[in-house]
Amino acid sequence: MYLSPYVDSMDNSGSLLNARSLPRLGTAIAGLRRRRGLTQAELARAAGVSRQWLSSVENGRTPGAEVALLMRLLDALDASLVIRDEAGS
Repeated sequence: MYLSPYVDSMDNSGSLLNARSLPRLGTAIAGLRRRRGLTQAELARAAGVSRQWLSSVENGRTPGAEVALLMRLLDALDASLVIRDEAGS
C-alpha cells in the first residue's frame, strides 16, 4: 500500500485522508460517503446541497467550491477538516 508523505505516519487507523487538492478532497468525500452507506442523494439532502453539486465535488470539478458548503458535507458525514503546518516537517 502506498502511503502519501502527507499522511500522518502516527495514524494507523486509516482515518486520515489526503486532501491537498480539490480532486483529492472529492475522492475523500466520496470514500467517506460510501463507508457510511450513503447515496449521493442522501448525503446531498443531509447537507442541504444539490446532488449535482455533490457529484461535481466528488469528481473534482468544482474549482470555486465554497468552503462553507464543503464544511456542510463534512458535517453531514461526521468528519472534519484538519490543517497541518508542514513547513517544519
